[in-house]
Amino acid sequence: MKKKLFILAAVLLAIVLLVSATAALADFGGFSGDTDYGGSSDSGSSGWDWGGSDSGSSGWDWSSSSGSGGFSLLPVGCTGGGIMFIMVIVFIIVLIAILRSKAQQQQQTQHNAHPTVVTSVKPTDSSQLTPIENYIAEVDEGFSVSAMESKLSNLYVQMQDSWCKKDITSLRPYLTDELYTQSDRQLDEIRRASQTPHIERIAVLGVTIRGWFQREGMDHIIAQLETRITTYSTSDLTGEIVKGNPNIEKFMTYEWELTRTSGVLTQAEEELKTVTCPNCGAPVSINKSAKCPYCDTVITLAEHDWVLSSIKGLSQKSVG
Repeated sequence: MKKKLFILAAVLLAIVLLVSATAALADFGGFSGDTDYGGSSDSGSSGWDWGGSDSGSSGWDWSSSSGSGGFSLLPVGCTGGGIMFIMVIVFIIVLIAILRSKAQQQQQTQHNAHPTVVTSVKPTDSSQLTPIENYIAEVDEGFSVSAMESKLSNLYVQMQDSWCKKDITSLRPYLTDELYTQSDRQLDEIRRASQTPHIERIAVLGVTIRGWFQREGMDHIIAQLETRITTYSTSDLTGEIVKGNPNIEKFMTYEWELTRTSGVLTQAEEELKTVTCPNCGAPVSINKSAKCPYCDTVITLAEHDWVLSSIKGLSQKSVG
C-alpha cells in the first residue's frame, strides 16, 4: 500500500514538474515553441494539451494500465485500499483541473493586459499600407531602407542575446514602454521558474520593409523578418534541458511594427548617440540606458527615432 501511495505521490510531483517546465519562453517574447504554426497549420506557439490523444513521449495517459511490471491507477474494487485509491484519483483530477484553470487564467490575463505580442496571426493587410518609397519621397528624404533593414537585423540579434541573459535593460531605448514592460514580465516568469533560455545559431535570413501608415500623430512602419534559430531552456538548479531541443532548427517569421513621432526626420547615426533629457536638460547616452542618470527620467526614443512597438509571430517551421 505504501509503495502504491509513493508511486502516486511521484506522479503528482511529475505533474508539478511538468507545469514548471513549461514556464520558460524560448526566444524573445516566447514566439518559438514545441508546435509549429502559421502556413497550413495555424496553431499557437505555446499552450497546454491536456486532453489530446497524441500527447507524445512527455504526455500522460490516465486511462491505460501497464503490464505485469507496472501499475494501474484504476482500482479493481472498493475493498481494502480501494477507497484510498479512489480518493487519491479524485485528488489528482481536482489538481489537474485547478492547474489547467490557472494556466488558462494566466494566458487570458496576459492577453488582455499585453496585446502587443501575438502569435500565429495573419500579417497586416497590404491594402492598409503605403509603399515605403512614398514615405521617402513625401515625408523623410533621409530615410534609408537598407539602413533600416540592417538596424532591425542587428536589433533582432541583440534582443535574443538579452533574452538569454534574462536582462533586457539594454533594449530599453528601442522598445515602447508597453512592449518593454510586457517583455520584462515574461522574463520574471522565467526567473521565478529558475530557468535559463538558450537561443543559438541565430541567422537573420531576410528583412522586408512592407510599408507605412500614419495614425494619431505617429508614423508606423511594418517590417517582416525571416530568421533561423535553435531554442531550448535549462534548469538553473540542475543544468539539464527542461524544454526544447538544441538540434532542431526553427525557421521563424515575425512581423514588427515600429513607431516614431510624426514630423521627426532621420538623423545621422552619430547624432543619435546622445539625446537631451526633457526634464533636466542633461545629455543621455542612448547606447547605455534610456534613463537620465541625474533625474531618473525615462527617455522615449520615439521622440527621436524609430522604436519597436509590437511583435507578431506569423509562423514557425521546425527542421531536424
